[in-house]
Amino acid sequence: MTYKPSSELEDLIEQLLGEEKPKFFQSIAESLPHTIRFNSLKGETDLLKSFLFEQGIRVELFPGFNDIYRVISQPYPIGKSLSHFLGHFYVQDIASMLPVRVLSPEPGELVLDMSAAPGSKTTQIADMMQNRGLIFANDIVPKRLRALINNLQRMGIINTAVIRSYAESIGNQYFEAFDKVLLDPACSGLGTLHKSPEILSWWTPKHCTRMAANQKSMLLSAIKALKPGGILVYSTCTLSPEENEEVIDQAVQQLPVRILDIELPELLTRPGLTDFANKRFNKQLARCRRIYPFENQTEGFFLAKLQKTAGMEDKKQKTWQPFQLNFIADKTSPVKKYLDYFSQHFGIPREVFSEMKYHIKNDITVVSPEIADFTFYSKPFKTGLTMARPMTHIGKMTTEGIHLFGKYILANKLNLDDLKTLESFVNREPLNLASSGTLQTALFYQDFPVGYGLTENGKFKSQFPKAEWPFQVVVTS
Repeated sequence: MTYKPSSELEDLIEQLLGEEKPKFFQSIAESLPHTIRFNSLKGETDLLKSFLFEQGIRVELFPGFNDIYRVISQPYPIGKSLSHFLGHFYVQDIASMLPVRVLSPEPGELVLDMSAAPGSKTTQIADMMQNRGLIFANDIVPKRLRALINNLQRMGIINTAVIRSYAESIGNQYFEAFDKVLLDPACSGLGTLHKSPEILSWWTPKHCTRMAANQKSMLLSAIKALKPGGILVYSTCTLSPEENEEVIDQAVQQLPVRILDIELPELLTRPGLTDFANKRFNKQLARCRRIYPFENQTEGFFLAKLQKTAGMEDKKQKTWQPFQLNFIADKTSPVKKYLDYFSQHFGIPREVFSEMKYHIKNDITVVSPEIADFTFYSKPFKTGLTMARPMTHIGKMTTEGIHLFGKYILANKLNLDDLKTLESFVNREPLNLASSGTLQTALFYQDFPVGYGLTENGKFKSQFPKAEWPFQVVVTS
């Protein structure tokens, strides 16, 4: 179906870009390259990239970046590759990666991702934090939360608590609790017209005004949740000033925040607007950045970086009761016996498990210490990573658990160097592998963990998770 921009949208783009308006609308018809970032939590980039090449998928560094790659050849959709299923990379537009780079989260910090699903930025935050600290990942739509949880599991993340709450309430519940906040709210999406041209069929200025009202409420809540001196990044994938400069301008006028400079030398960017359509904004708005799709091979985006300059008055209307999650240390019953077993069976040094905390019920969940120490006021949708399942006398590792502790596994492991055998394993075919191990055996391919199987009498039975398709690992010409 062909969509045509309304006269109102034509007017907006002309006001923003003048004679460059045709370049903007021309860019809608141009497809963007697939870009990915490798997940350092799953291994060194060179190793993960080499395995991707073995599957016939070619990538190269995107010009100007040393950690973002564009796909130049794929024999099948890259999202159906084994590497994607294993969490080795995330497919993400470059502009979408920028907010987290600007936020610059560090290990050990408490970070709020206020509108987190489906998880592109949350998983990027966790990667930069090296699975340490706490990410409070919030969204309100259950379907989106399930997608977020699936991505967190796939990427091997233990330092995230997934919350279902209205963003507007978080600032009151968790007043001045976070070191850093990312707010990437729902918006009118004018920067994504190349992949969502249907936006042209419903976009109106009134719709932007309604979105902006929600965005202003969410930003107020986000600033309340931020500690004094903390950093907040506000970003959208739209271009309308109502949802960008006007939102930030109101915050600067009414709240204890200042706008910080943003350095993005890798891309062509433009300063935020200080006036538009007879409206005047604070001169600090020039420190924000606008990214237009026709100037870069990216989506259109807006970025603002704020610092909270002073504390605010806590005007809570009610007292929130803490929610007890009952995390326990590694040497506390009942989790102790399972971790002792994993240590003995896989040769994992026992002290490795002491660096984390655990929750045990139907599954054994592992979390960062900061999650265990954080005061929650409602039950999280999900915390940490499901690493194992308790059985009568022993525990049974999940594939994600094998990935998490893989670099420490010394015993009961098989290391493959044959792609055809690996393909059979991930497609759950019986394998005739000689092995002296018993019961659970961790399987590696060229030194990175893939999954596990059950070894009995020298026979190896795959326990790799069922997928929606057979994996093609060996590329045939």
